[in-house]
Amino acid sequence: MTRRCMTCHEEDVLAWILDDPDADAAQKLAERVAACPVCRERAVEYRILDLAAHGLRDGPVIRWHRFDSPFGAMRVAASPAGLVALSWQDKNDDAFVAGLEDRYPSTPVVRDTDRLGPAEAQLTEYFGRRRPRFDLLVDITELGDFQRAVLDVTSGLEFGETVTYTDIARRIGRPKASRAVGNALGRNPIPIIVPCHRVVRTDRTLGGYTGGLRYKRALLDIEGRTDLLGSGAIRRTINLPRRQ
Repeated sequence: MTRRCMTCHEEDVLAWILDDPDADAAQKLAERVAACPVCRERAVEYRILDLAAHGLRDGPVIRWHRFDSPFGAMRVAASPAGLVALSWQDKNDDAFVAGLEDRYPSTPVVRDTDRLGPAEAQLTEYFGRRRPRFDLLVDITELGDFQRAVLDVTSGLEFGETVTYTDIARRIGRPKASRAVGNALGRNPIPIIVPCHRVVRTDRTLGGYTGGLRYKRALLDIEGRTDLLGSGAIRRTINLPRRQ
């Protein structure tokens, strides 16, 4: 059972640890804590918790955030070096977090709306046809050499630009690896930001897309590439702003 001091208030001890009171009050609290062994014990416990919290805020953690998008609930995650995941396919928050914990078993995963606010803002602008390029760092260091090479080239594609799987294979020096390129893009952990939707087949058909081709069509429509979407009108199952 935790011991309690009958004369000191626990919130005073917590305020002293967090440097909350003014100078005069802090001095009085320091004297009170120094004179009370129970309060000293509690102060040590609170100080350990405060240091741990600072470690989670500023240390090597994976941060994630969920927000609404035309694709549904969208979740994004980042390491200290940049974005590591973007998904609208997960069933719920728990599934998304479990995937992050599997990828980073020794790194805490914490929810952080503030630090991932810029990612939400830029994606919202993109879906609203107001942002042609992203100003966001990505972190693909955990991926294998081949996939990193594929995603590095794909990251350099401009808004509305399309290339083929064979083009990507040639650019990475593996001209016969177009199928492997498709597989690497299918496992792209940061779609849209790393624009794998801009890679199509040699015959100019769309090829595949994780989660369904309607999303690839929607993204290409945002970027004005209706020439790749067939002669019929786009089936607007995704609620995107119409082109002005």
